[in-house]
This record gives sequence, C-alpha cells and structure tokens, in this order.
Amino acid sequence: MDLQIYSKDSWPIAAIGARSKRPDRYFYVLILLVGISSILFAVWPYVVWQLSTGPRLKASIQDMPVPRSKVLSATTIYTEGVQIIKDKDGFSYFSTSFKPQGPRPKEFYVTIPKLKIFKAQAVVDNLNFTKNLSHFPGSALPGELGNVFITGHSVLPQFNDPGNYRAIFTKLTDLEIGDKIEITNGDKTYQYMVQYSKVVDPRDISVLSPISKNGKNLTLMTCVPPGTSLKRLVVVTSLI
Repeated sequence: MDLQIYSKDSWPIAAIGARSKRPDRYFYVLILLVGISSILFAVWPYVVWQLSTGPRLKASIQDMPVPRSKVLSATTIYTEGVQIIKDKDGFSYFSTSFKPQGPRPKEFYVTIPKLKIFKAQAVVDNLNFTKNLSHFPGSALPGELGNVFITGHSVLPQFNDPGNYRAIFTKLTDLEIGDKIEITNGDKTYQYMVQYSKVVDPRDISVLSPISKNGKNLTLMTCVPPGTSLKRLVVVTSLI
C-alpha cells in the first residue's frame, strides 16, 4: 500500500482557480448592484413625475381664486424679438436683444415661504441665472402692469437646495392655487397669489406675453421634469 502525503502545494490547480474567482464574482455583483441603484436613483423621480405630477399640471384649470379677466397685463414686451438659444449641453432658453429704456432697478428679491426661498436675488433685465434668478429683459417690474417674468434652475429632487441658484426652483411644482409669493423692490413689497401652473414646450414664447388687459402678473419658469430640460413649467400669479 502506497503512502501518499498531501500538502498545500499539491492542491489541484482547478480548485485554486475556483477559489480565486469567488472574490471577483462578489465584486462584479457589487458593481452591478451599484449601477442599478444609480439608474433607479436618477430615473425614479422622472417616473413619479410622469405618473402623478405631470397629469396634475396638465389638468384643466378651474375655480381660480382671482378671475382671469383681472389677472394681468399691458403689452410691455415684444415677443417677436425673442429667440430660442440652445447651448452646447442641449439646454434651450429665451434670449432677446431688446433693451428697455428709462431708469430701472438693478435687482429685486423673491420670497416663496412654501418652498423655503427667502429673498432670492433676481437681477433685472438679465439672461444669466446660474448665480441669481433671471428677470427677462423688457418684462414688467414688480407692481407694474404687465408680466414680471422670472426664470430659475431646477435639478433632481434629491438635490433640491432653495439656497442654491442652480437648484432653487426644483420644488416649483409644489406651488398650488392660493400660495403667496412676496417681491421686495427697494423699500416696497408686493404680494402675488398663485393662479395656476402649466407645462409648456421649451419653444413656447407665448408665456412671456400678457395674460389679460389692465392686470398685473408675475410668472415663474423652470425646467421639468426636474433634472431634465424636456419641458418648461410656468407658474402664473397675480398681484393682490
């Protein structure tokens, strides 16, 4: 009878290979799970938007607290001079070469208590809204006849930050009829009431136009679904 002695060096090569592959398999599974989680993290808010928020905003507007005929505005902006500009990232925005005449303030401040936005700076007659809110050139000033048109950025809801101008309007969809917006211009303060919200195409420049004669209005606009630039949300308010 032969006596056989086994040592670690004599283990079958196949067994050693199988053991060495186990950590690799765990690593691949971990990477796969992280990838799937990342996709769900980004896609889930879009799914929620399509199933709940989007249909609510596209519904017909009824029972507005202020009659539409009393909402807004004189012709203070010329939409025929407005262009749609698209940047290198594919984001499109309104632009104009129109330069208002006469003295105008450099800025005013926007407060939306429901969204925890307090005295956010809106630069007047400005098209850049990365470091502030943008007041569209030629649109009405707070308290005036016409449409005070303000644009701000939005991001994925998970990154909402009302103190960051790159994310400040992420929760704009939460505004409902009757919510209040406060505008401070110098030593004067104006209160506006939300009338309705609607989703529009990014090329729809009609949102800049007056809503009705002899009224005073403020419109807030941002990209939706939050984190994309597919559509635009406009929230229309009236001076109270």
